Order: sequence, then C-alpha cells, then structure tokens
Amino acid sequence: MTETTSYARAQQQLRERIRGTWAQHPLYIDEIIRPGLTENQIKAIRQASQQTEDTGLTHYLAIVPGLLTMGYSDWAKFTSDFAFDMHQESGEKQTLVLFSEGETSARSFAYLVTDNGPVVPTGAPELMKSSSDDFISVELAVPYYLQVLVAAAKGTEPPQAPDFDTRDVGDRDEDYIERFGLDNSDPDTLVFGATAVAALGATLWLLHRRHRYSWRSELTTKPELVTSHKLKKAVTEAAAPIPEPDHPDDDTWALHDRGRRIQDALAALTAAHPDWAESVDFAHRNGVFVLVALDRWLRRQLRRRSSRVEDEPRFCFLFPHHRKDIEDHVLKQSGRSLTVGLCADCRQELATGHDPERLMVPKRPGSTRAVPYFQRDDAYALSGFGSFQPLDEAVLDEMSPQRSAAVGRSR
Repeated sequence: MTETTSYARAQQQLRERIRGTWAQHPLYIDEIIRPGLTENQIKAIRQASQQTEDTGLTHYLAIVPGLLTMGYSDWAKFTSDFAFDMHQESGEKQTLVLFSEGETSARSFAYLVTDNGPVVPTGAPELMKSSSDDFISVELAVPYYLQVLVAAAKGTEPPQAPDFDTRDVGDRDEDYIERFGLDNSDPDTLVFGATAVAALGATLWLLHRRHRYSWRSELTTKPELVTSHKLKKAVTEAAAPIPEPDHPDDDTWALHDRGRRIQDALAALTAAHPDWAESVDFAHRNGVFVLVALDRWLRRQLRRRSSRVEDEPRFCFLFPHHRKDIEDHVLKQSGRSLTVGLCADCRQELATGHDPERLMVPKRPGSTRAVPYFQRDDAYALSGFGSFQPLDEAVLDEMSPQRSAAVGRSR
C-alpha cells in the first residue's frame, strides 16, 4: 500500500466516523484522543456545543486527532468540502461547522456555511503554532470559535479572545511572542490575529470557491434567452399550423401528432405564465426555449426529403440551454441516484470534483430564495426538461386549462 493510498484511506475513515456521529448529534470526539482529554476539557467542549445548540443555529463540532500527513491545504480542502456537504444535508440557510484538533494543539477550522459555500468568519483564522509548541488549549479554543461563528451568523460583534499566556513557566524561549510581534508586557494578547502565508492561501482558496459557487444563492439571470434566441417571435411562428408530412407513414403521422401536442404545450405555458419573458423565474423562458427547439426540429422532420432522420434534440438536466454533446449520466441528488442527460461541460465539471452551475429559480412564487428548479414540484421538475419525460407532456399535464379546472374543482 502506497503512502498516498494510506493517506486517502485515513481521510475517508475519519470522514466516515465523523459523519456517522453527526447523523445522530452534533458533537464528535474521536475515540483516539478521547482518553487523553481531561474531564474539564470534555465538559467545556460539551457545554460549548450545548450553548451553540441553544441559539437555534445548526452546528457540527468535531474534535479530531492531528493527522501529520495532512498539510494546511489538505486540511482546508478536507474540512471545507465536508462542511459544505453537511450544510447541504441540513437544508438550513446557515450552518456552523468547527473542526478542532485535540491532541497536541487546538488548531481549528471554523466555517460559516451558506448556499454560496463555506467561509471563515472574521476573528477565526487558523491558529498557528510555533516551533516551541505553544498553543491554545482545546477547552479555550472550542468555545471561542463557536462564539465567533454564532456572532458571524447573527451579525453581532465577535467575542473577546480568551486570556492565554504563551510563555511556559521556566522556559524563556519566547520565539512565539516575537514571531507575531506580541507585546511582552501584555502576554495575554492572543495570537488569533496573526497571519501567515498558509492562512492567506486558504482564505484565497475559499474566496475563489465562494465566487465559483455564488450561483447557489442567486436566481439565474443569464443567459436571458428571450432576445438572444428571439423567443417571442419563435412562439408566434410555432403557432402556425403543423405541416402534413411530405412522406406520410405511421412514423411521420406520429410526429405530426407530437407537433400538435408541442403546440398545445407552448400555448398552455404562455397562457399560464403570460409574463414568461420578463419573469424572474427563468424556468419559464427555459421551458419556452425547449419547446420552441422541439417544434423547429419536428417541422424539419415533416419536411425532410431524404431518408436521413435527425435525432430529437436533448437538453442538459442541470441547465437546459446547454446543448453540447448530451449523454446519459448517473447523478447523485439528495441521496438518490438519477440517470439524466448532461452536457459535456457539466460532465467535465463533475469529473473534476466541482458542482456545475444549474438553473436556479424562486422556491415558490414571490419567494426570493433560490433553489435548483428540480427541487420544486412543477412541470419542469417532473420532466427534467426531457430527462424523465417529454416536457410537452409534463406541461400539458400540469398547465392545461383542463388540468387547472380539475384542480379548482378538487378544492
């Protein structure tokens, strides 16, 4: 077994142990280090966790051993990715996640996580350790970091840093104080404000990630589609009678019938949402975009003179306007595996460990909270823009006047 394989296995095993506990309650103390913690330390950790829970904010706390093979960037990626996964599972607007070593130091990674991704709040940079092994103990670090996270989530002032004398009695090696420019006359001035290249690197990495995933908390506004694809004109053109097939047979007449259903679906969608071209809910204009593309494809098939058949257009499940090289792909969403159509770019994003951008819409009419369109319960989600069923069928089922009348009577 190579060192890299052992390292990856240790990471995965640690993650599984933590996640197993977090599925039951928010506090995890690794069994490897628990025997080395004093009763007072465990009491302080539990009390800090309970106080955080009492605020009503969702939090997760892990007291972990120091994995020597993990450098700073490894810990930053491991903990921030893990933190975002837990936020997604929580379903909350904000989630507090804290990882703290409890072995020889209390090096900690504290994250306030939103749909944009994890961020390190002001007042909670990673605590550096000097060559003299000075550190802040876990019973001080955990309450402090949790209070910083709560303050960041609520928009209040962060707490005062705890008193901590970095000087070891009987040992005048004060490189730690000198290294960070602390005043010898005030040794209780804490080192939390100290910066280092490693900490800066992690901050820049997180800022890049936050920018990359900013779409997660914002309604989709691009591409606008209406002007760029002349959708209003296309809707008018799609209302023209469906031509009879040049070479009539069972297949072409079936296409003709499909064309009429697409026409009806387009009419139902634009009637149900007359503001589709201006609405902040971009699912409607994407729906029009898909139906118009299907209408144009179908008319070409009915008029074709050669025996060559053009495949029905497919649309990316995550963002329907993506059209490049659509293929079936098994996508994990909310604990389920779904086979959907994904474009080449989205598949590449997933292959490199990133979440591709997706169509974000209001959670409900009038809401300002953005969610992926497939988390709603409407024609777009039910069809997956063609991944689960043809969009025209889903629209007719959900938006036709007959459906509206039936729903009205049931009420």
